[in-house]
Amino acid sequence: MKDKRIDIGVKALIFNEDKFLVMHNKGVEEDLWELPGGRMEFGETAEETLKREMLEETGLAVKPIKLLDTWSLIREDYQIAGIIYLCQFEEGEVRLSDEHDAFKWISTDVESLQMMYDDFKIRMLNWNWDEIRGGNYVYRVR
Repeated sequence: MKDKRIDIGVKALIFNEDKFLVMHNKGVEEDLWELPGGRMEFGETAEETLKREMLEETGLAVKPIKLLDTWSLIREDYQIAGIIYLCQFEEGEVRLSDEHDAFKWISTDVESLQMMYDDFKIRMLNWNWDEIRGGNYVYRVR
């Protein structure tokens, strides 16, 4: 058990009009996508982690608005307990970090959600997308 670890991950749901941002991990051959974000560092709050990771991974400055859901990833030697925040775009232009080889904006329909990793897809298929989009959090991103 000593070699096993648990991390906390924070992901962002950020809209560009009616679509949201997803990232493709470098080295992954499958057409599977994830929300941008990353792992918490010691001394950070979840919101601070999200802001830092979004700048590092996407070049976007965001403001966490609302905690939407949780997610989990369990592997043989580690697991991640994750939090997903709805975020407001503040500034920047999307650019890729060295962790990802592509990004795109996808719809919230069932067909588009099938492209997400299971850890996210299972949760997102049950979200009330009309309620999420109903706030004033949908912004145009360059």
